[in-house]
Amino acid sequence: MALQSAAEAREALRTAEGLLLDWDGCVAFGDRLESAALELIETHRDRVAIVSNNTTHLPEYFSECLASQGIRFPPERVVLAGAEALARAQRRGAARTMLIGSPRMKAEARRLGMNLARDEADLVVLLRDNRFSYGKLERAVNAIRRGAALIVGNPDLTHPGPQGRIVPETGALLAAVEACLSSRDIAAEVVGKPERALFETGCRVLGVAPGEAVMIGDNPATDMAGALALGMAGVLVGPHSGLALADLLP
Repeated sequence: MALQSAAEAREALRTAEGLLLDWDGCVAFGDRLESAALELIETHRDRVAIVSNNTTHLPEYFSECLASQGIRFPPERVVLAGAEALARAQRRGAARTMLIGSPRMKAEARRLGMNLARDEADLVVLLRDNRFSYGKLERAVNAIRRGAALIVGNPDLTHPGPQGRIVPETGALLAAVEACLSSRDIAAEVVGKPERALFETGCRVLGVAPGEAVMIGDNPATDMAGALALGMAGVLVGPHSGLALADLLP
């Protein structure tokens, strides 16, 4: 269930065995960490996992961000759509992989042993890429049309940025791909929320069942829909809710 009142939400957080916390739009807006989020993590630290649709960073980055604020948070409890997408791509063992994403994620793919190719790929991995271009779109859609599999980091069209700015997300790039192809040409494997994998992994690293956890996020279509589908309580914060993270503090 999605909890509506601050009192209900605080009680749910107090009694939950595990707390899954979104990052973009909750803990951080761009590079700015929210003080209420830091206090929430500090208060419930041993029961918290970060579960995010972020596809531009690796878990160590988030641990370092929190460490800069005096919070020790193990990267093993940071579950990210981008890192999981790369793990799935590695398991597929494609001969040639076209990765649309940040230089950091391309470096990680190479470290994992993937053979990255600009064209003629057997697999396309679509992550958030702030250097997305017509050329990348053209190469990706033609690879998919020729039969390449498609792994998508997340379906989010945007996420909140600093000063209320809109940050285009991976789902916006997927929309461009879908606009170029017929539905029969696309069979995308979507990794991030609302799909169940990230929620289940977050619960597993905390050693709890989904019914013992609470998801805290700002996106009703991904954070809340995915959590509720698994029987997990959800707390929606931010512009789509009457609650803010500060309301959840004891």
